[in-house]
Amino acid sequence: MAQRRVGGLLAAACVAVGTSGVLAIGLLAPPTHGVRPSHHLASRALHHDDPITPVARSPFAAVGPPESFVSQNTGPPVAGEATVSGCSAALEYLNAYAAPGFAFECPGFAQGHQAMTTCVSVTSPCSGLRLIVIADPCPNAYMNEASNSWALIGASDAPLDPYGSCA
Repeated sequence: MAQRRVGGLLAAACVAVGTSGVLAIGLLAPPTHGVRPSHHLASRALHHDDPITPVARSPFAAVGPPESFVSQNTGPPVAGEATVSGCSAALEYLNAYAAPGFAFECPGFAQGHQAMTTCVSVTSPCSGLRLIVIADPCPNAYMNEASNSWALIGASDAPLDPYGSCA
């Protein structure tokens, strides 16, 4: 029973404080006498000699989004600077940096390798099949395959596996 009384008193106190806060805001608001309603501003073009009274801004008006001091990492890392292992990091990186048209498998069977890029050519480089398979989703493996995909379609002269193997 004592807890209900305390809870009721706290609720009443919060309501009272909230109400007084609203009243305080109302008392601190700038006066509006002498300020014309917005419909008079629209008719200004008809009365060029009619002065416009400036509208006072509330000191409580929002100025912009609140500042954040926490760094938010959104999106993939810079190309060639990945540091996170795992299939979700690998797929995010490949989606951002691999050549267009490649499908990704992670985890997948890379025929005993950490990763591989498969390209089947029919009429032009990689016109038949484009596939990147990641068996070990370490940063070097998926960064290599993103780079290799561009080399295999002939859009880059980078060497194969420029980031070396995973440690």
